[in-house]
Amino acid sequence: ALVSSLEGSRGPSLLARGGSSNGTPAAGDMTRAPLLLLGLSTSCAAAYLASVAAPRASLNRLPEARPSVSIFGRDATCLAVGAAIPSPPPLRSAQPPAATTSPTAPELYERAVLLQQMRRRDESLRTFERLAELTPGDGRVWMRMMTLHKLERRWGRAEATLRRGIEALPQNALLRQALGDLCRERQRWDEARAHFAQAARLDPQLRSVYDSWGRMEASLGRHTFAAELLQRGLELEPTARTYHALGVLQDSKLGQRDKARETLRRGLRLPDEHRNPQLLHALGKLEAAAGNAPAARAHYLAAIDAAPSFTMAHLALGKLEEGLGRYETAARVYAQGATTLQPDGGMGPVQLWQSWARMEQRRGRPLSARRLYERACRHHPKDARLLSEWARLAAELGDPAQARAIFSRVLALRPAPPPYARRA
Repeated sequence: ALVSSLEGSRGPSLLARGGSSNGTPAAGDMTRAPLLLLGLSTSCAAAYLASVAAPRASLNRLPEARPSVSIFGRDATCLAVGAAIPSPPPLRSAQPPAATTSPTAPELYERAVLLQQMRRRDESLRTFERLAELTPGDGRVWMRMMTLHKLERRWGRAEATLRRGIEALPQNALLRQALGDLCRERQRWDEARAHFAQAARLDPQLRSVYDSWGRMEASLGRHTFAAELLQRGLELEPTARTYHALGVLQDSKLGQRDKARETLRRGLRLPDEHRNPQLLHALGKLEAAAGNAPAARAHYLAAIDAAPSFTMAHLALGKLEEGLGRYETAARVYAQGATTLQPDGGMGPVQLWQSWARMEQRRGRPLSARRLYERACRHHPKDARLLSEWARLAAELGDPAQARAIFSRVLALRPAPPPYARRA
């Protein structure tokens, strides 16, 4: 009944036409039935079956095209199943792919910066070199290239890059300051000073040049001139970094403690700088030097709370407590700093372990100090001074074998440590 309803008025049943004389369906009927059940018209089914039943000899010619029959509705037409597929168009000769559009300068810059962030420095540098040819007037490109050379400690190439940038951009004050910074790092003081002065002339509003120049002059002992430069930078743009540099200079070199205190407090009053650990540490040192231990302690603790891995705050607070005879408190401070995970994933730095162990020695507790040196050397196995202090303590405790073994570790370090000055 289903087959008859599918055929309708299209003619006799396919099953009737293809069945055997005894009423048993022919082999082809088992193939036709699923097609009919899928809803294909009888003409579509017949075309398909005719194509699959064609003799092999006819495979070398295309079958006759069949009329299109709608199976989706009056407006939709398709080729009957099994209808001849038109011959494909003749193959064309292979054509090269169409040329892609060259990346723009902003795209190249973004790619170079990304490569630099991924530490693929050579690729980044080559991309910046290409950019320098395309856009020599972009000072950022020269600065990035200089930085990449400095990261690889290629000082000569870094300087040559900056000079190329200055040649392309003679009025760029930042490039001139960067060259001054490079000369300062290489201890070419006069050249650095000349470049800083030139940068200040090119852009009198460039705050960063006064910060770099002032720090250099402070390190060379020209404290008054350094303070003037740093003050000029603060007038242009107040920053915590410059407030810190000026406050430390006023306190430690110029003897201007009150002014230094006010300078550091101004830095803490800047937006989002009230917990700046560097400023808090500097204020703590100032108050400790002034004999105000409670204020110093409060500043040190605030600095540690703001930056738990800040080594200098732990050291300063430990020494403050040790100086006051609060040895147990000092030991807790040293221990906290020494066992705090650092940003690189390691334990606290060598100075904290040394200060802790030396305090134990001064307290007449050499065995405790020995254990501390041993623990410290597990975290810092290649520190020659730490190993040497441990070896000397082992010798003082009557263990020459251990002292000899530890000194052998010191001598095996590569490069070998410099000899220590002999005691008179």
